[in-house]
Amino acid sequence: MDFDDLADMSDLDDLDDLDLGSLEIGARKARKRRQKARARGAMVPSGGGYGRRGMVPGRRLIPRVPGVPMPGARLQPLGFGASAFTAASGLILTLQAQPQRPYKGQRLVVDITRTGATATGLVTVTRLDIGTTNQLVSSGALAAAAFAATAFDVNLQLDPATPGIIITVQFAISVAPGAADRVDFSATMFGTAIG
Repeated sequence: MDFDDLADMSDLDDLDDLDLGSLEIGARKARKRRQKARARGAMVPSGGGYGRRGMVPGRRLIPRVPGVPMPGARLQPLGFGASAFTAASGLILTLQAQPQRPYKGQRLVVDITRTGATATGLVTVTRLDIGTTNQLVSSGALAAAAFAATAFDVNLQLDPATPGIIITVQFAISVAPGAADRVDFSATMFGTAIG
């Protein structure tokens, strides 16, 4: 019986009418083809199945090197450095970072330290760019305190950044500090890095 004949099974009285021998021979041939391909080092489905269940795991294709972590996705920080609002700095400053591996930010943490009696201006985040794409929903500024280290449930789903793409966080202050007073700030982003 051929596979085309299986479409019309209404005339079969029982399973004895099926020619299962030819199906079994085909399965043996496919198994031998898979074994030969594996011997050549090719990645083939095992057991005739397709999808993740039957595939060879990636960790078996990449040799382990002592002291070198296996490549994969890891939660890692990305530092933006620090800057300060002073009497001469202006009201808008930016911090930038350039990841060297594929990176997808999930949380921004902003730290602010004030020095002096006139360092009272409100610090806001006015832009958050991945490359040229602004990640904020509207043009309105966000209070930097929303991204404080003690804030909770402030996870973000930002666009992924390929290596070399610049991530920019722009800060503004409502009133510049006077004389020798200053408002120092820094930013760190936590996200998933590949590699």
